[in-house]
Formats: sequence, structure tokens, C-alpha cells
Amino acid sequence: MHDEDGPVAELNTPTAGVDTGAEATALRAELAQLRTALTRRPVIDMAKGAIMALTRCDEDGAFRQLSEVSQTHNVKLYDLASALLDDLRGADPGQGGQREVDRLVQRNWTRR
Repeated sequence: MHDEDGPVAELNTPTAGVDTGAEATALRAELAQLRTALTRRPVIDMAKGAIMALTRCDEDGAFRQLSEVSQTHNVKLYDLASALLDDLRGADPGQGGQREVDRLVQRNWTRR
């Protein structure tokens, strides 16, 4: 890889046919998106876990429920998951099951 005049050297040059300013901007935007995803993923996973525990469904079923409500109410999945977890923190532990999940989820988005 010490070919100073061949294709390897051409690829190693900073301006090998690429606008480095535009590339740096694109990389910064991608990094920001990845950081956001890393902070939001655990919230969505916790909401799926709560739905799984309350309704005894599998992970795919819990995600499907969140996705359907998210799309129906035109709300980001993270925002729905976060609001659902907030409501579950204050929910009556005696209540449970699919009816409670439905009530909490619908309450979140019919009031907004």
C-alpha cells in the first residue's frame, strides 16, 4: 500500500473527487442522528417491555401496537413510548392487561 502514484495514493488524497466540506457536514449530521437513536432506543425498548408484561404479547406484537398508534395519531414512536412510560409510572398497579395499555395509549394521543 505504498503505491504513491497509483490508485491507492489517489484514494488517500483528501480531495479525491469529493467535496470535503459537504462530506464533513453529512458525517456530522449522520453522527447526530446516531446519537439521537442511541438515546431514544432504550425508551422505546422499555415501552415495548411494559406492553409485553401487561399484555403477555411478544416483542413484535408490542412494537406493532406502538407503531400502529404512532402512525394513527401521527406521533413519533419515541414520543409515544415516553408518554406511555410516564403514564405507567402513575398507573394503578391493580389494573393491567391490554385494556389498560389501550386506555393509556389512547389517552396520551386523544388529549394532544
